[in-house]
Amino acid sequence: GRAQRQFVNCSLGILARVRRRQQAEVLLDHLGTIRTLSRTQTRLEELTREEEWPAAISLLLECIKVSSTYKHFTAIAQLSTKLGDTLVMTEELLDTALAKQCSNFQAANYAKLQEAYSLLGKTQTATDQLLMHFTTATHNTSWQVVYGHVCLMQDLPRPPPYPDLCREVQQESFLPCLTDLVRALWGIMLSYHSLVQWHRKGWVEEKEDSIATQQYTRNKLEAGLGRIWQDVQSKVKQFVLGSDLSQFSIESFLHFLDLLHRLIMVGQELTSGASLGGQEMNSTNSALLQDSLVQQCLNYFSSYHTSRLEELATHLDNEGWTICPVKHTFSYQLLAEFSHLNTLRSPSKSTNGSSSLFQQFSNSGTPFDSLCQESLEEDILLEGGENSGYQDSDSEDDLSEEQKQELVEENKDTGRTGLTPLARLPSASTTTSSPLSGLTVSNTAIMVLRLVGRYSHMMKVLTPIAGEVWRGICQLFEFYLYTVNMFFSRDLSDTEQNVYSVRLRETLTNIYSTVVLHEVRDGEQGLRVVGCVREATLSPGVQLEGGDRDCSHGLPARVVGVESAVFLATQLTSLRHLLSLSDNTEAVDMFYTNTVAAAVDLRCPVYLAGVSHCLNTDSLLAQMAKVSWDLRDVVSQHSQYVDHLLHQLQMFSSRLVKLGMLVPLPTSLQVVLWEQATRVASTMFVDGFSSAKKCTNEGRALMQLDYRQFVIKLEKLSGLKPVPFQQFVSNYIKAYYIPENELGQWVEEHQEYSTAQLRALVAATAYNNNKTKQKLNSLINDLSDRIRR
Repeated sequence: GRAQRQFVNCSLGILARVRRRQQAEVLLDHLGTIRTLSRTQTRLEELTREEEWPAAISLLLECIKVSSTYKHFTAIAQLSTKLGDTLVMTEELLDTALAKQCSNFQAANYAKLQEAYSLLGKTQTATDQLLMHFTTATHNTSWQVVYGHVCLMQDLPRPPPYPDLCREVQQESFLPCLTDLVRALWGIMLSYHSLVQWHRKGWVEEKEDSIATQQYTRNKLEAGLGRIWQDVQSKVKQFVLGSDLSQFSIESFLHFLDLLHRLIMVGQELTSGASLGGQEMNSTNSALLQDSLVQQCLNYFSSYHTSRLEELATHLDNEGWTICPVKHTFSYQLLAEFSHLNTLRSPSKSTNGSSSLFQQFSNSGTPFDSLCQESLEEDILLEGGENSGYQDSDSEDDLSEEQKQELVEENKDTGRTGLTPLARLPSASTTTSSPLSGLTVSNTAIMVLRLVGRYSHMMKVLTPIAGEVWRGICQLFEFYLYTVNMFFSRDLSDTEQNVYSVRLRETLTNIYSTVVLHEVRDGEQGLRVVGCVREATLSPGVQLEGGDRDCSHGLPARVVGVESAVFLATQLTSLRHLLSLSDNTEAVDMFYTNTVAAAVDLRCPVYLAGVSHCLNTDSLLAQMAKVSWDLRDVVSQHSQYVDHLLHQLQMFSSRLVKLGMLVPLPTSLQVVLWEQATRVASTMFVDGFSSAKKCTNEGRALMQLDYRQFVIKLEKLSGLKPVPFQQFVSNYIKAYYIPENELGQWVEEHQEYSTAQLRALVAATAYNNNKTKQKLNSLINDLSDRIRR
């Protein structure tokens, strides 16, 4: 029994010691855990300093879990409370780090933050906080930028709210401040764009915690695209509305519009990748900033356009109508006012091939940097060596002594009987000076083209008022076209008015009624003023009626005026793709079809007015009146007046040679001038034939012989083949052979003849039948009234 008791006691002692050892081991383990928990704070601080957020949160969550296991220990209970406070502080540090991503997004840091929030199970909360931080960052950044610029110019007793602060910005600080503001807001938008792209990549790879969380984040972030853009627009809008734009120079105003246009491009790209709801928002509110400034910009443009029209009228008042020596390759692209065509590209046409502004400037720079660069100096004028073609040819040395004498005798209106043979007249190839070549452009035309460049700039960057700006471009060209016609065709005779094309006549009438200031009667209310710019007056220094020393009757000035208008028309045609209106293409088409195309039609009336003065048709008609047309025999010798007419055309050819020394006269333009000279001669023939009191068939044969002789010699002199207007003369001569009963139909079909010419034809054809004569004269009067209307 004793041995048994000792065995039991010994066994129990062994078990007790084993138990105590196990208890001691558990106690040591618990103490080790407690010691680890107590040292967690130090490690957490190290991890947060290193921004190792996932590791910090994992450690903290593990400690909290462990502490809940040992909460029966008094020390552990106190430590659990401390760990809870540490978790709150760590979440605040997470939130601070999240806020930093708004102005400087770092993908690696943001990935750690997202992982940390995922560990906390607060991914949705982080998304909400993120959107709040972006809103706050937009406000704070805007305020700080504007406050910094205001403080540079004045002392503020206390910081005012942002709207009040914007009103304190002085005019000279406006553009620098706006530039800094949009650059700062670009940083925020770039960060948000990069953040959304990071999430989209995760959505594709399905890295989100759950479908519900992914959908929540997607909806919030994509809605945030529009929210961020609206916040940016709101801040810029408040800044701009705080200043008076009316005092800006046009350069400052255009720079301001460039900045807003580029900002809107950024905003449209930012919101273009949103979901359906985002796209709807983008289409309706992406121009919120632009639309809010429409009235201000419209007021500025209206004032600017009115002053530019008056300035254009003043330039036209003082225009000498001499050519501006521009390079032969001159076009709108060489003018500084069109440099915006290079700087305001759409994102899809960026210089480095990138398809996105956010990709192009993701690492350095901003989309606004290129807008702040100074424009390049333009190079449009000929250099000294190139200028030899534009020498002053207004000297008597350009003509031979023989030509000078002929001009003197012609101007004295002496009755010459002999003619200088064609071979003796000098040609362009035998003169000592060479003809000019190049472009015919006046100084005022270049001014108009510069204004078109500025206006097209406004159209591009401020689409809400593009229609008004387009109308301004139309008025600039219309007023120039109208003034050239008014200056250089005023001396057209009444019988020459029919040379106007229907298109040109309607265009000029419309311009007068809408652009040129004049009074109209408004029913019972009396007179009212319509139009927008006064008529210009021709400079006294421009002589059009033979007062100039070379007796060119203003042809050099007429050529410069008309060809400048044609040059402007060609430039506008080249710019058509840049001057389009998406909401009113019909107005653009009508302007180009009617007004721009009508510029070429100016050549006929203007050149006819000058050429008609170069030919002394009155003396020739007097000679034709002395010709006896009631011949009894057919003659083979043409009349002497034909030689006198050809002599005047020889002198006209000499004048064209000299004219080519003053202004460029390409072959096409020489043809136009010769056509007008032929028109004058043909009209003279018909007037002379219609003045014949008595005429036999043999006399009609002499008429045909005279005109045929004229045509043969003119072909050699002018180079025109065939000579134009032959049918005009031939049909009139042949009309004398038409029976009386068919003459009425012929008169109705040939309204190109004047009333006097048709009456003479009727009087000669129906001289024996007073009833027929009275009927035809009545028809001629009706046709005349109809044409006049």
